[in-house]
Order: sequence, then C-alpha cells, then structure tokens
Amino acid sequence: MTRVTVIGGGCIGVSVASHLVERDIDVRLLDKGYAAGETTGKAGGLIFSQLHEPADVRAMAYSLEFFRSLSERDNHFTFHESGFLRLGTEAERPVFEHEVAMQREAGADVRLVEPDEMGMIYPSLSLDGVTVGTYSPSDGYADPHTFTTTLLADAEANGLEYRPGTRVIDVTASESPSVTTEEGTIESDVVVIAAGPWSHRLAALADVDLPAKPYRAQALVTAPVGVDVGTVYDAHEGVYFRTTQDTGLLVGDGTEEVEADPDDYSRRADFDFLATMSETIERRLSAADVGVQNAWAGLCTATPDCFPLVGRPPFESGAEPRPDGLLVAAGLQGHGFMRSPAVGRAIAELICDDRPPVAEWRPTRFDDDPGDFEIEEMLTLEGKYHNLE
Repeated sequence: MTRVTVIGGGCIGVSVASHLVERDIDVRLLDKGYAAGETTGKAGGLIFSQLHEPADVRAMAYSLEFFRSLSERDNHFTFHESGFLRLGTEAERPVFEHEVAMQREAGADVRLVEPDEMGMIYPSLSLDGVTVGTYSPSDGYADPHTFTTTLLADAEANGLEYRPGTRVIDVTASESPSVTTEEGTIESDVVVIAAGPWSHRLAALADVDLPAKPYRAQALVTAPVGVDVGTVYDAHEGVYFRTTQDTGLLVGDGTEEVEADPDDYSRRADFDFLATMSETIERRLSAADVGVQNAWAGLCTATPDCFPLVGRPPFESGAEPRPDGLLVAAGLQGHGFMRSPAVGRAIAELICDDRPPVAEWRPTRFDDDPGDFEIEEMLTLEGKYHNLE
C-alpha cells in the first residue's frame, strides 16, 4: 500500500488526507498544532463560483457539490446555500459582463442583475450608488473550522493516522522521501506539503524554492444587526460580508499586500480597518451604529499569477520535477477553504491515477524564475482585465 505523509492540518491538508483515505491509501497527517487552528480557523467561510478564470470556476463545481453532499450526510456540518451577490457601479459593469459570460460557459449558475432585482434578493440592503451586480443562488458560506474537523473525524474513522502537536524539522526529497519530526523520522512513498503560509519554508527544507508569499487579511464580527443579507461582496468598496448564525455579520478583507512572517505577525485587526469596515456596513445597511464584537487578522498565501501551486514542484524554474515523491498544495490566494475539496481531489488523482492537476495549477508552469513578485488581493477586480479598462 502506498504510504503518504501530509504536512498541515488545515482545510487543505485534511481534504488531501480525506480524499486519499477514501482511495485506500495509508496516510499520516502531521500538524504542529491542531486541526484548523491557524489560517483555516480565521477564514471567512465564503463559498462561491464567481471567480476570475475558467479553470477555477470548473474546479469550484466539484467543491460546491462536495460541500452540499457533506452537509446532507453529516449533521455536524452545514452549507448555507444563501446565494452570493456582488455589487458594482458602472466602472465594474464591463468586468461583470465579461465574467458572467465566462462563468456561465464554465458551468456556473450565475447571472447579471440590475438594482431592482438586487433589492428583491436582499431587501435589507442599501443600494446607494450601485448600478449593476452579479448573483449566484447556488453560492453561500459555511464554517471552516467545523468543515475541517468534520472531515477529519470521518477520515480518522476510515483509517487516517492523525498526529497533532507534531513539528516537522526536515523534509528529504528522494526516491524514498521522508519527514523528520522532533519525535523521529517517517519514511514515505509520497510527502505532501499543505501547510498554508508555512509551505514555502517546509519546501525549502527539501531544497525547493516555492514561489509563495504569506500576507495578512483581516475580518470582524458585528453585534446582531437584525437583518439577513446572505453573502455580499461590494466590488467598488472592496469589502465582503455575510450573515452569522446570531444575526450579526462577518465582515472581511482588509488585505495587506506585503509579505508577512507566519511566525511573527500581528493577529489583531488594525484600527483603520475596523473604522472603515464599520462605516461601509452602516452605509450598506442604512444602520445608525454597528458594534464590533470580535476582530482578528490571519494569513493568506499569494503566488505570482494568483493560481494555486498543486502538484509536483520543480527543483529549478522551467525544469520538469524529479520523480521524488514530493508534492505541494499551497498558494490558495485567500480562497483555500472553498477550493479545498477540489485541491484534495487533485492531489489524490495525481497520486493514485497519475492524473496531473489542471495546467493553471501546476507548480511547473513558470518557465522562468518568477523572483520577487507583487501580492495581489484575489477578490478585487482592479487590474484583472487590462483589455477591458
């Protein structure tokens, strides 16, 4: 039986492990902390197919069905299919029209909407200044921590060996790769690095220069506002928000487009972020005052072209990977939670069927060393389509 060691107990690592266990693979999952204890536990939980590239839209079809199926068969996890509305002005209309046509062709259930229809979708929403939007009734949200722990429990019941509190200190890439922890060395046939913002450091232990940069993103939860607005992204203001179970709102973005140290970054939300988001939400809900109950900052991981790194990495830019059993699943650009089912399936198909992931996700796609690169926030539309500007 193939032996696989997965490093990282967030939604990506757990999804990889779960998909492999379903294929009768012998899997050990290592985590320096505990499941969903870092990046995953701080995620906003949005699940949507309104993405910028066809490959991502098609991958999300699998993820959406995975979330629905898990929600139906396991009462610990709920996928809230609340719909997802993007708001824009005439400045965003060309991009919205372009993306809706592309997304529909790729199979997404999405349409262009005008203010009258938006008002019927979410009556509590103030549409001041909004002239156009896009809407998918099939999108929604879920709790990332609950998803990850539910999937982990299922995988453990099916034979997964889970080792929380296990810090990796070395990774050896060879014909028989191994992972060295503080407790000893684990021999494997395949090692999968799925450690979020720590992935580039773990890859470096195996002499792989992974083009990935961690960066901060921020979120807050408001006091109850008494309205249900499902899931909304204001493309003009650059803020997303969704209903919480106690009728408050989870509000996010606050992206800081500079590289962060995953072991030394501010986990507290900035005052400017809190003030700006509060003003935006008060305006969008026509509310006099929106109180903040909780706020935090977490990390996302960027790549040079905003596509994830899923598959066998090269040891030199432009070179083919050596058959050494080292795989990566990283660089999800802030959309790791909602794409985790598709990433888990991609890694399982690569290991079990030798089926490579989509070309846009392959770590070998960079012909030249990308070197230093600018971090780009994923949700924003600015600069995505220069031919439409």
